Amino acid sequence: MIMIKMNNERNKDEHEHTFTTIKAKPVTLKENYDYFGKKWYFRVFAPIIAVLVKIFFRWLWAPIWLGFRVKNKKNIKTLKKDGHIIISNHIHPTDAVLSGTILFPKRVYFTMLQSNLGIPFFGKLMHFVGGAPIPEKREFLNEFQKQMNEALKRKAFVCVYPESALKPYYPGIRTFKKGAFRFALDSNADIIPMVYVLKKPRGIYKLFKRKPVIHLHFLPVYKMDSKGSRYETISYHTEKLQKIMSDYYNTHSDIKVR
Repeated sequence: MIMIKMNNERNKDEHEHTFTTIKAKPVTLKENYDYFGKKWYFRVFAPIIAVLVKIFFRWLWAPIWLGFRVKNKKNIKTLKKDGHIIISNHIHPTDAVLSGTILFPKRVYFTMLQSNLGIPFFGKLMHFVGGAPIPEKREFLNEFQKQMNEALKRKAFVCVYPESALKPYYPGIRTFKKGAFRFALDSNADIIPMVYVLKKPRGIYKLFKRKPVIHLHFLPVYKMDSKGSRYETISYHTEKLQKIMSDYYNTHSDIKVR
């Protein structure tokens, strides 16, 4: 087991991205923006791209360079007939892509920042393969939720990151924001928790890996029952799932924060 002590400055900034990409251009969304790719060209070409991405990322790049493995996928075998909200920690720039390739051919969407659409080429590509930009204007959120509900009714999975920000190789589960649980409550959807854990390189990986290897574990489906008011229900389940996933991470990961 490896314990990492995080300094106070980093802990204060846990909802800020620490991964820098290509500088994004400003993005303005129209009132009825197609967040979840309902247009015909998404339906026709997105699955083709998904197959190519799965071959490259899931079967070639990720196992070799990340030491990527999947555990407990049996927890979702019976869930593919319905739409679900998926939540996970956010520790690698490609974790959304990896999640999507594992669940393929199930249609998977993942929420992302609106500003990501402004990244040259990759912004539109992310949207094309399933990225659903969360609108920055509050008056657009009702339309976003409506389209999410429709996607879930089509039996899709929608992945939301309750930690909000990407922190590569962060050795723990950070404090959750409530957005994912508002989406789940308003969609009347059950939640599939996933936890990315960090393991020490072993075997052949010790020869060339300096960073930890990454494994993805599926946890049992989680149902949000009422705890009184809307606020109390969301708050309770936000804290409970954060603890469940944090305890799981600390039990199964070799590298932990203290």
